[in-house]
Amino acid sequence: MGRRRRYKSSYDRKEFELKDFLSGIGQWAIAILIVVILAYSIVHFGVQSVTMIGQSMNPTLNNQDVTLINKRAYTFAEPKRYDIIAFKLKEDTDGYFNIKRIIGLPGETIQIKNGKLFINGEILTDLPFDDLIMTEGLALEEMVLGEEEYFLMGDNCNNSEDSRYANIGNISEKEISGKVFFRISPRTDFGALEK
Repeated sequence: MGRRRRYKSSYDRKEFELKDFLSGIGQWAIAILIVVILAYSIVHFGVQSVTMIGQSMNPTLNNQDVTLINKRAYTFAEPKRYDIIAFKLKEDTDGYFNIKRIIGLPGETIQIKNGKLFINGEILTDLPFDDLIMTEGLALEEMVLGEEEYFLMGDNCNNSEDSRYANIGNISEKEISGKVFFRISPRTDFGALEK
């Protein structure tokens, strides 16, 4: 058993209890401050949750699926073909995030004809979707991507507003907010996203 503290007077006892109480509050305050700083750092510099809006990424992602994006995924690496990304258009900084898949990379020539997607004149055969592409949009004619431009499409290619449409177009690397890597929505499959 621990030894009981002896007090000279009731004043000493109250002073000790007050110091003990304030010490406890100080420890809680420091712990809360650390949690707040960590949470802010994670959201501001690392990971953020983003909700999928619409059906354009079916069946990979469904409407209202909650995902996590890695905001630092492209700090030391380049975006790759078939990465699923979240982005905001330059003129729509206050709006919601769009989620699409990278199909075309900087410097490539993109064209859609006869329901197929061509990159540099070759049919892309390993697309993550099997549907014939019914809407060519801007990719009806060959389009050459700039140095930091990416051509994006939704997996639900016939129900997706993406780089084929003038209001979205090709996305610059600066517009990419992060790589979508995990689904946390409890309504559907929970876990990492793959091609």
